[in-house]
Amino acid sequence: MSISVLIIALIILVLIMVFRSNLATFKWGQQHMEFNQKIQLVMKQIFTDFKQINPILSQDEDGHIFLQGEKIGDLFPNLVTIFDKDKNPENGGEEVAFFLTSFTSINQRDHVKYFIDKDELIRQKTDHDGNVKRSVIAEKASELFFAEDPGDIRQIKIKVTLADPKKPERSEKIDFAVRLETDLVCVKTVREYD
Repeated sequence: MSISVLIIALIILVLIMVFRSNLATFKWGQQHMEFNQKIQLVMKQIFTDFKQINPILSQDEDGHIFLQGEKIGDLFPNLVTIFDKDKNPENGGEEVAFFLTSFTSINQRDHVKYFIDKDELIRQKTDHDGNVKRSVIAEKASELFFAEDPGDIRQIKIKVTLADPKKPERSEKIDFAVRLETDLVCVKTVREYD
């Protein structure tokens, strides 16, 4: 009887060790998946905002509606403006601002701005009534850069480094580009130190 008890105890011990190992692997995977999900949400938010950029509808003094940038003498379409503040034009700009417009209401223009403040990636939206809403897109972010593509005025490049708030030593560099979908939208860099 003692040999059978010993065999059962060994089997139980092996099962406990395997189960414990699986739990550790599961916990490790869950932590990494949480961080990957946060990265995907940041990319989705930025990508979705840039894809929602439309030409700006305007109305002249005669009541005619036109798209900003198509009327003779109106040379500025809806601009995605990159602000370069660090006096290093090679890395692009550190902030970006643009308007999200609606085709159903001419006066509805929401101003959206992305920037880093206190190591947080911020999305600031000012609606057409002047109400400002700031959202933290990523808790730990650094090295945020936006750049225009010299070969395509309708493409913007985004680079950002995101760190896991729970484990700051774990970080991911994100580098992607978004192409704007219309001719009457373009990207322009403004150097604030000139």
